[in-house]
Parts: sequence; C-alpha cells; structure tokens
Amino acid sequence: MNPLFAKLRGQAYALWQSVPFGEASSYLPLLRPVAPFDNAPLVSPLTALGALLALASASGVALAAFGVLLLALLVIHLVLTQVLGITIEIRPPTF
Repeated sequence: MNPLFAKLRGQAYALWQSVPFGEASSYLPLLRPVAPFDNAPLVSPLTALGALLALASASGVALAAFGVLLLALLVIHLVLTQVLGITIEIRPPTF
C-alpha cells in the first residue's frame, strides 16, 4: 500500500471517529414538521409525495430541454457542413 494512501486513510478514519453520531433517534425530531405546518398527520406524507412528484416532473422537463438542445446542435452542424460547406475540425494539441 502506498504510504501517502495509508496516511490519508488514517486521517479519514480519525475524522470519522471524532464525529459524534449518537443514536439515530436523536435526529428524528429534525425530520418532523415545525409548528405552523404540523396540523394534520395526513398532510405531511402528502406534501412529501407532492414534492417528489414535482421533482420528478422538473427533472423530466430538464431532460427534455437537454434533448432539444442536442437536436438543435445537430441541426446547426448539419446546416453548416452540408448546406454551407463549412467544416469544423478539432486537432489535438501537440506536445
């Protein structure tokens, strides 16, 4: 094993041991809703489900926009090379 890797591993292990994790039950109050939003117990899971659906739909819109961008770049490339006759060359740098 590389001595530098062993030193980094030892430092990461020491940092991991110094973090006080405690019991998982001590972190559960952080996951509960706060005072104005804790009215009905049914609302919290519905809100989480709504947020998940909104995140999924937003990521779907982002992927669709990325696909449209790639399609537009392909059309621009085809117009430049096939219609206008402009070639685009990328040469790797010489060392």
